[in-house]
Amino acid sequence: MEIVEVTTKKQRKAFVRFPRKLYKGCPHFVPPLDKAELRIIEQHPALEFCTLRMWLAYKDGEIVGRIAGLINHKCNEIKGQRRIRFGWFDVVDDIEVTRALFQKVEEWGRSQGLEEICGPSRFSNMEKQSMLVEGFDHTPSICSDYNYPYYPRLVEQLGFEKEVDYIQYKVKVTEVSERMIRLADTLSERYHVHLRHFDHKSQLKDCGKEFFSVLNKSYSHIFNFIPLTEAEIDWAVEDNFKVADVDLSMMLEDDNGRMVGFAFCLPSLSEAFRKANGSLFPLGWYHVLRALKKNKYVDMYLTGVLPEYVHTGVHAIYHKQMHQAFLKKGFEYAFTSQQLEDNVAARIWTKYDSEPYFRRRCYRKNIE
Repeated sequence: MEIVEVTTKKQRKAFVRFPRKLYKGCPHFVPPLDKAELRIIEQHPALEFCTLRMWLAYKDGEIVGRIAGLINHKCNEIKGQRRIRFGWFDVVDDIEVTRALFQKVEEWGRSQGLEEICGPSRFSNMEKQSMLVEGFDHTPSICSDYNYPYYPRLVEQLGFEKEVDYIQYKVKVTEVSERMIRLADTLSERYHVHLRHFDHKSQLKDCGKEFFSVLNKSYSHIFNFIPLTEAEIDWAVEDNFKVADVDLSMMLEDDNGRMVGFAFCLPSLSEAFRKANGSLFPLGWYHVLRALKKNKYVDMYLTGVLPEYVHTGVHAIYHKQMHQAFLKKGFEYAFTSQQLEDNVAARIWTKYDSEPYFRRRCYRKNIE
């Protein structure tokens, strides 16, 4: 067995493509787009304050595992931590291969004077993070990774312990209740908050920076989150709003036109990405366009309100609008974003016909 650091273009392509080989035949794995993954590890604006290194494990000349180590210097400074993250972790069911990969990350972390290793995580909460520990029989959204059931066992054998768990819910789309409509209208009148209307996708992109500025404040208390920089916001606007749907993008504003809340949803692209198998060409783009136009499933990617509105209930305003839009477009089920298991706001899903669908875990371990 040999562990090789990824330094060349050829190795980066092999690093990105390895999961497709590992999960070949798995009905629940959703392959990301190769070009998008390469762009992330080569050009992501967070690389201005993060250091990223990657390794591949070879056995008998074949790739059998991959891992990345990431030091987010900005996050460590803001939170007073001395941490290294691991991410992009995929491996065959072999504890020795797993151990050898993690040794590389941990040795690098110790050499930098760091005390803990945590993950799976990437640059920020806007990237994929956490490891699937329940829900292996389901297919995740394109914003979440799938992993085999043996992954948690392997990392726990190496001494990793749970830090936090995330829950995702599957919600049945039913008729909007009169109670919800009355509640949304009452809250809108009481707090002088209403929906901002859009006629064209270009209007959404124009307010993208404002959208993510509100997100920075809304997510300030969330685990592992640090404010996005201007460059990261530009990146996020380009990534998210190029496929946005005006009917599925809800933004709340006050009487002065200030944005105070948001909800951003998209039809599920999981099946389209499975058919694309890592590339939009020659026919991947067709599957994506088809999924955007007709779909039974919708993903609720980003939702939130400014801190001063957290306990007002104004999120019911965009919930009502989302609900009505889902019915109009014929969606049968909606999937929530990852929400911390102790997040009080997640209790709203108990008021719907819903069920916990995925549980994901972030791990930590001392490396001193």
